[in-house]
Amino acid sequence: MTYRTRRKVFARSAAALLSVALFTAACGGGDKAAESGPSEAISGRPAPTDQKPDSQVKVAMIGFANNPYWVSVKAGADYANRVLGSHNGKVDWIVAGDNIDVQTVSSAIRGADAQGYKGIGFFIAGEGNCADIKTLSAKGVKLGAYNTLFDCVGKSGGSVNYAQEQYKAGKTAAEEMIKATGGKAGKVGVIVSQFTAPGSEQRRKGFVDGLQGSNLTLVGQGVEAKDSASNTYSAAQNYLQSNSDLVGIYATAGGPFGAAQAVAAANKQDTVKVIGFDITTENIDAIKNGSMYGVIGQDAFGQGYNVAIQLFNAAVTGNNPDQVVQEAEAPFVTKDNLARHDPSAVPLGTPGAS
Repeated sequence: MTYRTRRKVFARSAAALLSVALFTAACGGGDKAAESGPSEAISGRPAPTDQKPDSQVKVAMIGFANNPYWVSVKAGADYANRVLGSHNGKVDWIVAGDNIDVQTVSSAIRGADAQGYKGIGFFIAGEGNCADIKTLSAKGVKLGAYNTLFDCVGKSGGSVNYAQEQYKAGKTAAEEMIKATGGKAGKVGVIVSQFTAPGSEQRRKGFVDGLQGSNLTLVGQGVEAKDSASNTYSAAQNYLQSNSDLVGIYATAGGPFGAAQAVAAANKQDTVKVIGFDITTENIDAIKNGSMYGVIGQDAFGQGYNVAIQLFNAAVTGNNPDQVVQEAEAPFVTKDNLARHDPSAVPLGTPGAS
């Protein structure tokens, strides 16, 4: 089978897999234990306030639908909804589309406000979204951001900002890439979401800085794949074909398993190490079959669950958490420690498994 044929086959299968996963999440399906599981708060995560509201308090969690990361975020929001059901609370998952930018997120926030939600959690696309936090928090609405840490969230009156420290995670990825390649000289390709995406860019910059002084050199400054597994596959394939001394590929955002598939198709999984983000089924399978060296988690489940619970508490009590900025756990997962982080092997919502 030729490279071109393999790429077409992979693109179709990846798109089909993602469609099924996101459809399942959108319908609230998936793990039957998750659907009918207990409504108790998860140990080690925020718990609902004991103060019960007189009327139902609704929280909107705004997300997107362009890669498997969202399946975990939605699972967290859905679980929070079940937990809050006995506390006169409700969490609704709202899909804003598949194009992530400040304007799209802002429109979704304003739409949720118009529908009367007392708490609104959202994927923050940039500092521009803090203007909405300032405006709505002045009206008494509680706002929470996830995925990327921004100082403006707290300064604008936001209740919670829960995310991985992206720059630090990028430096961790660089350290692990140096170890994985045995310290030998070679080139590394970088695949990003978009250069304008704050979180992805922080991860890229952390990685670039982390490689300083090593024997690894970058192939340019990176290429965009827009969170697409098939685009990531194509970008990785181009790196493989154009650089005989390629020893690694680093993917900062959605679809890193696409790079792993390209490496496997070229039969170079032993010589080219792939490092990406998110503890998803697709990425874990790639680690298990050896096509991906490792991934960094960002507690995607917690970005849905923790934010929703804390927004409910803030809306009911009027008080924000003691700390607005909250750094999510970001374990580096390989075959060696997979047993502790594999979401298929631990209870849903286990910290360090998403």
